[in-house]
Amino acid sequence: MALALPAQPNSAEDTVRHLFELGYVDPDVVAAREGTLRRELEAEFQQALKSFERGDLQEALDRFEKLAADDPNWVAPRQLLAEIHYRLGDLPRAEKQLEWLTLHAVEHPRLALIAGAIALARRDMSEALEGLKYAASTDPNLPSVHTLLGATLVRLGRLTEAQHAFERAIKQHVTDAQALDGMAGIHLRKSNFADAAGAALEALDQDMQLFRAHYHLGIALAHLDRPDDAITAFETSAKVNANNAAPFRWLARVAEEQLGDADRARQYLERGIEIARRRVLARRQSART
Repeated sequence: MALALPAQPNSAEDTVRHLFELGYVDPDVVAAREGTLRRELEAEFQQALKSFERGDLQEALDRFEKLAADDPNWVAPRQLLAEIHYRLGDLPRAEKQLEWLTLHAVEHPRLALIAGAIALARRDMSEALEGLKYAASTDPNLPSVHTLLGATLVRLGRLTEAQHAFERAIKQHVTDAQALDGMAGIHLRKSNFADAAGAALEALDQDMQLFRAHYHLGIALAHLDRPDDAITAFETSAKVNANNAAPFRWLARVAEEQLGDADRARQYLERGIEIARRRVLARRQSART
């Protein structure tokens, strides 16, 4: 028995109806719909960008995350998500965006800077140096790039290179408190205590909440045989960062060795030990959770 062939459409109208029954979609309609959606996404991106530029990072974050979900292959929202997470201090989420961008072959000096800064925070000096050197050589005018590079070089013990990086940062931005304090640290390592005190004071002129600058100032003043001023600097650093025990070790040392006050030295030492104990306990609790 012969198979029956499906009836053939006998008019243009029947042809169109038949195609739509088979799931055909007019490409012009698809293009128009996609164009409308793209314009909507672009408009939302501009709104998110305005939020970012005026400093409303949480609103910008919410908008860019929605855009990344609506168009998973769109690079621009991912770049700005990496930036926002980095600025908010959420380094794991920033790193996640950087991984996505790397997998999609997206390169940019600012992204390299962020990657280098994250590596520095987790003490991966090799990766930090690689990212920051690339960023500094590709775009030498990037804000903070030479400061971060200097901090990395200090940790690697490459003090001459670190000094050049900090000097370049200060030349670009004379108010860079981190770079000024970086120079204070370099001078301390070279036993240039007067220069260290001067650099630390310059850093504090720009940012009085900079813990390391108060701490470096205290060390410099202690070596300059100014114990009372050193104690003031160390006590201030301890107020700025109440979770750091290092100032109390120096306070105990100055009180005992320079002021001859053993009781005061013991009190400082006990306070430092208590802070260290709390930190150990907090780390253990965090590890259990």
